[in-house]
Amino acid sequence: MICSKNIQYNFKIIVTLFSAFMIFSAQARYSAADFILKNGLRVICIEKKSSPIIFFSIWYKCGSKDDAISRSGVAHYLEHMAFASNKMEFNNFLEDVGAFRNAFTSINVICFHEVVPKENIETVFEHEAMRMTSLDIDDNAFLSEKNAILEERSMRIDNDPNGEAQESFLANIFNREIGGIEIIGWRHEIESIQKDDLYQFHDKWFAPNNAVIVISGDFDLQKIKKLAEKYFGEIPQKEICNISEKKESTIYQKEVKCGSPKNGSLSLVEYLYAVPFLSKQNLRKAIALEVAFMAINRPTFFVKKILKDVMNRASKISFGYTDRIFQYDIASVEFSASSIDDLYEIENIWRHLKKKVVEVGISKSELDAVKRQYLLSLAYKKDDIVSMSNYFGWLLVCGYSMDEIQSIDDIIQSISEKECNDLLSQVFSQDPCAILRVVPKGYDRE
Repeated sequence: MICSKNIQYNFKIIVTLFSAFMIFSAQARYSAADFILKNGLRVICIEKKSSPIIFFSIWYKCGSKDDAISRSGVAHYLEHMAFASNKMEFNNFLEDVGAFRNAFTSINVICFHEVVPKENIETVFEHEAMRMTSLDIDDNAFLSEKNAILEERSMRIDNDPNGEAQESFLANIFNREIGGIEIIGWRHEIESIQKDDLYQFHDKWFAPNNAVIVISGDFDLQKIKKLAEKYFGEIPQKEICNISEKKESTIYQKEVKCGSPKNGSLSLVEYLYAVPFLSKQNLRKAIALEVAFMAINRPTFFVKKILKDVMNRASKISFGYTDRIFQYDIASVEFSASSIDDLYEIENIWRHLKKKVVEVGISKSELDAVKRQYLLSLAYKKDDIVSMSNYFGWLLVCGYSMDEIQSIDDIIQSISEKECNDLLSQVFSQDPCAILRVVPKGYDRE
């Protein structure tokens, strides 16, 4: 008879070896180069020869936080219209060569990207340089896109109780310059946006010294350098006046309670906790806290050690850490319940349990499991040219250097349980800086 413990032990060895192979293999199969044009445009080239295709992405360091007062939604609207610029001509080209493109807007980024066969990369350079320097908005297309954006808002926020509550929450706890308004914008302000608003935003923020290009796939580096110089090299710089970093104390002064009356039977509470450092200033601490939250989010951790009394009442428990998006970092704890009575009981229990989270802490075995999971997820990202470009792009526009980004795997491996537990203690030893409650429609309780 084969011993089951031996089978389990051997299986763990196989999984560990496979994980190590995947991580080493992903690191070994790409090489990265970094150069900056005289006008300030930064180009990151990540060479990976697995397929004869190239993923091109251009990241503008502007987003909804840069919308003008009373013009929320302009950045998102501009992304739609800039994406549609020369749409048929470029779309026809992409369809003919079997390629595709897309775009997105966030609080601090507008990004456009294409995937093309490597022999067609010059056309992408040409098109993206045109998008940086010019914007041609047709009146009919402008009005049609406005209707589409308003419909998108109806679907995501106006007709979604959770979306409506989150919008109200953000608007109350964050000032608008650092993400206090949904990216899509307020309805009445979207309706008032004019074409000139889009032109002004484009003229202000679309510049080579406010952008990063990330290229990954099968390419010749010297050719990429020549194409960058040819199409972007002569585009002049602009004076970019970014919003200054907010001090860490900003969020400590906020405490807001709000709710939504249009949510049916849903009962939800979300706590926000101020993180006592800025991820942009301490990458190691940011990664350690991210790893810590991954560990406490694992069901086995809280079911076995902490949340036995809550699990019978909560329909959902979620722990999150948001970094690199706002000008300061936040940690969140969210509980959902099927009734308001269960929700209030959960809140009473949580006041005591958050102390237990700090007292019990994360064990070495739990931390090791999460670190393997994290490293494997990064290995898979680096094995795909799209995921890899997005991974580098996000971190680059947030201000991290290539050296810092490429050191993340080593940082993860070296993080200790003491680092994670110390950070959890710092976060949960304080009172929440903001609370969101979503209660059933018509419910009234003091």
